[in-house]
Amino acid sequence: MLPPIKPLRALSSLLILGMTLTSSPGDEVQSLSKTIVDRKALTFAAGPATRFGISVNGRSHQQWPLVSYRGYQYVTYFNASRQVCIGRRKLPNGLWDVIAFDDHRFETNDSHNTAVLGICDKDGTIHMAFDHHASQLNYRVSQIGAAHNPKTTEWTKKLFGEKQHSLGKVPAAERVTYPRFFAAPNGNLMLYYRSVTSANGDGFIEEYDGGSHQWTPGLGKFISRDKGILKSNGQTSHNRCPYMNCLSYAGNRLHASWVWRDRFEKTLALNNHSLCYAYSDDHGRTWHNSAGKMIGSTGKAPIHLDTEGLVVAPIPLASGLSNQTTHYAFPDGSIHIVVFHRAEGSRERRYQHYWRTSAGRWHHQALPFGGNRPKLLATPQREMILIFSDNDTLQLAKGTPNAQITKWKWERLNLPEKQSIAADAIPDPTRWATEEVLSLYLQEYPKRRIRTKKPEAVDGVPSPLIIMDYRVN
Repeated sequence: MLPPIKPLRALSSLLILGMTLTSSPGDEVQSLSKTIVDRKALTFAAGPATRFGISVNGRSHQQWPLVSYRGYQYVTYFNASRQVCIGRRKLPNGLWDVIAFDDHRFETNDSHNTAVLGICDKDGTIHMAFDHHASQLNYRVSQIGAAHNPKTTEWTKKLFGEKQHSLGKVPAAERVTYPRFFAAPNGNLMLYYRSVTSANGDGFIEEYDGGSHQWTPGLGKFISRDKGILKSNGQTSHNRCPYMNCLSYAGNRLHASWVWRDRFEKTLALNNHSLCYAYSDDHGRTWHNSAGKMIGSTGKAPIHLDTEGLVVAPIPLASGLSNQTTHYAFPDGSIHIVVFHRAEGSRERRYQHYWRTSAGRWHHQALPFGGNRPKLLATPQREMILIFSDNDTLQLAKGTPNAQITKWKWERLNLPEKQSIAADAIPDPTRWATEEVLSLYLQEYPKRRIRTKKPEAVDGVPSPLIIMDYRVN
């Protein structure tokens, strides 16, 4: 059970659309601002066509729909007219200026078909990928320099190119799911996606070179779906997929963590198993296990089920292991991963904190609570901030390390006010890294839920897509 939400404290000022929210001194979490991106963002009616939830804006696998760059913040989402949108605002609390594209319509009620964006530091291009679940890639890119000079760049549709189904001259897989962009420290932009389908999918990684303004040929598959055999309870699985927690750089090292989902008779969450980890020091060309041994080469010798040293926590099948959660890495090679599963011999699912020290040793600690799929951030002092939702309400928790940084004390934080949420809250990683401002993308739960028996996609009641800015004390 959740602890009771504390009543709203006296606020010196309240803000919507960019004004400042201020909490009482000494609060655990200080509200900086609440801005509305769109008062009428898309939700779905509950019915036969709706899959995995009523909101497509704010899902754990969205890495990232919210990014800050050169004093501006950028966002992407679907509005109530089923258009893919991209917006920007001047930080810290400017008004949102939104472009809605009319060359693509979101047709399904599938909440996995999210929108994501990325910015290439080297040439200032803004990249978007949107609306796929085992379907063709939908991609568009801005003009060169679009993000370099936002004050003088006119924010209109003309800034962006046409919708494409390939990465320039680099073809994408025929069936794309869960794309995610992430910036590389050399100024280029990386893209990950899964090909084929759930429990039968490969992991792909690609690179956009800001120097040539082209996607780099020769990369592609780095995790294989069909090499290795898993047997359990008289059943055999010849195929599986990686469900990524995260891909992120810390310093020049690229970290990847995921769990497997195997396919026996069909794809099921109870077939999730095994926490896996690999890293790359050459921008996704070659991969190493936690012990430092080279275990894969992108496009040539992909990682697979039987790869040596890949599994860092052998979580068994039917453990209630969640897919697509979170990790946070540091430049010294350490990494922290939070997943959700039952401990052996227990029926209770809780968050589980796994971490690797800079020396390569793995440790594990169970948290005293759980919730929906979380996101994890951390301070240079190794304080952990966990962002999640529970009972359709935004939650934050803080992990404080002991003096030896060998164990964390975890506790929920009291927010200044209760905040409803229709799915997951996604943080802006760049704003956290530069300012330690917790800038969260989330869609509020609709005021009324529509239910339908119609087999086609039916709209729900639109609700606000908002950005909540906090500072954690």
